[in-house]
Amino acid sequence: MRTLFFILLLPIFCAAQAPVPEPRDRAAAAVRDLSQVLQQLLGEELRRGGYADAVKACSESAQVVTEEFGKERGLDIRRVSLKYRNPKDQPDDWEAAKLRLWALAPPGKQPADYIEIVTENGRRFLRYMKPIMVHGMCLACHGPPDNISSEVRDVLNIRYPRDKATGYKPGDLRGAFSVIVALPD
Repeated sequence: MRTLFFILLLPIFCAAQAPVPEPRDRAAAAVRDLSQVLQQLLGEELRRGGYADAVKACSESAQVVTEEFGKERGLDIRRVSLKYRNPKDQPDDWEAAKLRLWALAPPGKQPADYIEIVTENGRRFLRYMKPIMVHGMCLACHGPPDNISSEVRDVLNIRYPRDKATGYKPGDLRGAFSVIVALPD
């Protein structure tokens, strides 16, 4: 798994050596690149062992991959949701407010990315959120509980006993990528 992680990230890490873009562009590029890495990881696990193995891989690897990716890029990046599966994905107050605002959008309509400059503890940060929408393939793990296979449900119950991330339909807002970029003083 670790070798796969580095092989998947190598082209993205090498691209990080280019001149440093503006904070907004850094945040958007990080979300784009991390999304690709996580989709590749998920795709590999689906091909190797199906949805139950993909849930196992997500629970074991997705957080680590995301944290390492953020360190490599020099920013704070994570996935958040009001209906989180992993407690580490619980949004902070700022993120929760944006997610609740996005949830008011018409069903199936993807909200626009959100960017704001904030000051916290005397330091300025760019905060960026990009919505994550539910697609058909997401339903095998995030759809209505009665429609999730017993094998996947069993893994979810073991890995995420307080899971809130089911009951979605295609086009629903699943959550967001959230990025914090420290700005120069």
